[in-house]
Amino acid sequence: MRFITQTTRLFMLAAFTACASSGSGGSSSGSQDSISRAEIYNSSTSNAYELITRLRPQWLRSPASGAISTGLPRNQVVLVYLDRQRLEDLDALKTVSVEGIDSARWVDAARVQTIMSDVPAVPIAGAILLKTRK
Repeated sequence: MRFITQTTRLFMLAAFTACASSGSGGSSSGSQDSISRAEIYNSSTSNAYELITRLRPQWLRSPASGAISTGLPRNQVVLVYLDRQRLEDLDALKTVSVEGIDSARWVDAARVQTIMSDVPAVPIAGAILLKTRK
């Protein structure tokens, strides 16, 4: 009986430890849905594209295709916003210096329509929202 109690405690400790450590998702700090000012400062990158490629590369990868009712594939795009103004595409990130960026955030496709205006009527994977220092 004592063995079972000790085993149960060990299992519970392992489970709590796993839950507590899963929050970082592999990043050095912060969540997988945001990039903080400290991360930006420590990134040693010159533009927003390099920053995201280094710290959150999954933001740049839209699903290759998705099925629509006709069975034909469709591409999904990743939208980019700078201070709530939509930029052309992901290449626009290369023109944004990290010096002025305060934070960056990923918003999934389901939430983009509810928090942003100027969302095009195209299949989207999500959006990258950049906020500059004021």
